[in-house]
Amino acid sequence: MALSTLQGDRPLEVTDGTTVVVIPLYGQHELFAQCLSSVLEHTPVDVPILVADDASPDEASRWWVAELEAGGHLRHAVYWSRAEINAGFVGNCNRAFALCGRGDVLLLNSDCVVADGWVEGLRAAVASDGSIATASSLTNHGSIVSVPVRNTPAEALPQHTTLDVAARAVRENARRLYPRLPTAIGHCVLVRRAAIDLVGGFDEAFAPGYGEEVDFSQRCIASGMQHVLADDVLVLHQGGGTFQAAGSATRDALQLAHEKLIRQRYPAYRIAVEEAESEAASPLARALAIAGEAILGPRVTVDVRCLGPYLTGTQVHALELVHALWRTGQAQVRLLLPDGLGTYAQPVIEAMAGVETIRERDIVPTTRRDPLVHRPFQVSSLRDLSLLELLGERLVVTHQDLISYRNPEYFDHPRQWRQFRDLTAETLATAATTIFFTEHAAADALAENLVPAGRVRVAHLGVDHQLEGLQVDARIPAFADRVTDRPFLLCLGTNFKHKNRLFALRLLRTLREDHGWDGRLVFCGPHVVRGSSAGLEAEYLASRPDLREVTVDVAAVDESEKRWLLGRAAAVVYPTTYEGFGLVPFEAAGANVPCLFAAVSALAEVLPPALSTLVPWDPAQSAARVRPLLDAGAVRDAHVDGLRAAAATLTWDRTASAVLEAYHDTLALPARDLARVTEQHIPDARYWALRHQIGGTGMSLVGPDRLLPESTQRALAALLRRGATRGPLLTVLGALARLGGGSPPDRPSLPPAKDDDGDGDDDERHDAIEDAEGEAQVGRPDPRARRRAREDG
Repeated sequence: MALSTLQGDRPLEVTDGTTVVVIPLYGQHELFAQCLSSVLEHTPVDVPILVADDASPDEASRWWVAELEAGGHLRHAVYWSRAEINAGFVGNCNRAFALCGRGDVLLLNSDCVVADGWVEGLRAAVASDGSIATASSLTNHGSIVSVPVRNTPAEALPQHTTLDVAARAVRENARRLYPRLPTAIGHCVLVRRAAIDLVGGFDEAFAPGYGEEVDFSQRCIASGMQHVLADDVLVLHQGGGTFQAAGSATRDALQLAHEKLIRQRYPAYRIAVEEAESEAASPLARALAIAGEAILGPRVTVDVRCLGPYLTGTQVHALELVHALWRTGQAQVRLLLPDGLGTYAQPVIEAMAGVETIRERDIVPTTRRDPLVHRPFQVSSLRDLSLLELLGERLVVTHQDLISYRNPEYFDHPRQWRQFRDLTAETLATAATTIFFTEHAAADALAENLVPAGRVRVAHLGVDHQLEGLQVDARIPAFADRVTDRPFLLCLGTNFKHKNRLFALRLLRTLREDHGWDGRLVFCGPHVVRGSSAGLEAEYLASRPDLREVTVDVAAVDESEKRWLLGRAAAVVYPTTYEGFGLVPFEAAGANVPCLFAAVSALAEVLPPALSTLVPWDPAQSAARVRPLLDAGAVRDAHVDGLRAAAATLTWDRTASAVLEAYHDTLALPARDLARVTEQHIPDARYWALRHQIGGTGMSLVGPDRLLPESTQRALAALLRRGATRGPLLTVLGALARLGGGSPPDRPSLPPAKDDDGDGDDDERHDAIEDAEGEAQVGRPDPRARRRAREDG
């Protein structure tokens, strides 16, 4: 191919539908050299290239292209058209529109660099609908189409990547949504010839530049055409090169004048842009999130406010998960920490370089919202949802199981149970994706119609705990002498009925009476008031004093005492009827102790059924199968080896990989606008968000039961606004507070999650029950009715 110099205004002889790349040029040779080099490398050879030279004062660019031609380096037809006088960007583009004849015009700023597939992607976007006037590309510096961080133009791509790598990642991950835009974005835009024919070119009122593409776009919209984003095309924009020759004052004055003209002509345009910038559930938001993840990896805020002073299963899960996510190096993680962070968690978090942290008290309306916010334990209140909405556009929730959702016995009153069910339904209806520990737990939620099938993911827990700071040494408990006089079965878990402690008693009786095993049963776990099996156990033992003598209930223990018990048990008996995962068999394996369980619920999924020894719920058959495991030997060793082999597949690295995949899928799915859901479906969500900002002290002064009448509030506000009175007033109030011996109450914070069974399961159930009771229900629509009516995905 050759370089051709165009003379006069005679247009190129191109057929309808031909794409012509147009590079407007005025100085800035180094930027132009980068631009044209990339275009020559990444543009199909049958696409002509027109350099629209606007009487550039520096002819270095023209000489360089001539050298390329002389060296045989031009594979394309390159046309050079030089204006006799400088017309400015608007006039130069209009001249180029005319020179392209019947071709579509792909306008590319000379301060841009392109990558493979850029022309093909823009063409496909324009061709996707006959009413499309323009298609713009993604870029690092492009107002509402900026990536990797939405609405945040940057001078360059992140340092860890290159344009070729980033553009390929964007292209491979794109869903080709072609989201609608309120305007073409001028750095790189393919303009359909039909649009130019319909509304004309750029308006000279915007000469020499700024605002011309907005005006053109609005005329297209008014005439029935529309503008889209080619969400599979990423172009590097070294922003500002077009007008660098003008002084900053000139540029600013020009931009302000043209923005004023846009407001006068198109008063609704600003609204359209604001919606494009802020709408969280739009195709544009989805496309930008997908592209941002392709470049940076997922950006997620993880709510770990459970990391309070006490270390239980929930805390271990949360810390191990975020540390595993950090180890992958594939996610940018921000942690929402509790005000009272546990001492066990502090060193772990400080060691994770690059992990950002934030506390609830620091959240304000302008706090950055990440594409994702993840609650890795069950939501406790509607207030949680409103707070999470401030931190992320899409909510990911980890939900353990539905035992409390289904069982009213765990609540003081049927109304409490209904409120808890409403909260669960509300949360899962709000979540963009729900992660379950097992397929069984996911299937359970699907059977209840709580989640759409397309928004369910499974991430098995890891059991290979990596964090040394979370490991505790065994400690001899005060009750040691009560359990060491003979071998014992250890039954871990709260005395909820579904933990089936009564069956453990029946099994012990059968082992002693039918198999001559002279051992004890040790119950270890908290006691509850509602849904307890305490009455059944007492009734069973009342008429069996011999069994009562060998049964010990040590109630709740700490982790070091539990480790001591595990290390000395003949076996762990785990007769639970329902689990969302079930950590106890793996804790037993870690102590080289057999675990007696039945292949029910999630246990049938995470453990080989051949290892199950309990026959639901027949004590005679179960005892016959259990007895060989209580003595040292090959049978016992094989069982423990089987448990350890199953545990070896459940790693935190594998968990992190599954969670990252869930994040990726969440961004690819149509978003559920968390803000919109909370506004429409949770009437008090905005109240909680506002209350969070005001704080408990402020609410006591100005809230519904305010201590300060309206007239006093106005007087104080007036005094505090004046510099002359503000200082003295605060000094007097401080002195009065000290004389009174008190201080304003702190803002209330969410309570830490509690361990409810001592075995790492169900750790947040009581929090959810207690918080659900306190939520306002007046006027709330039935979430089950909404759930039945909602669309799947």
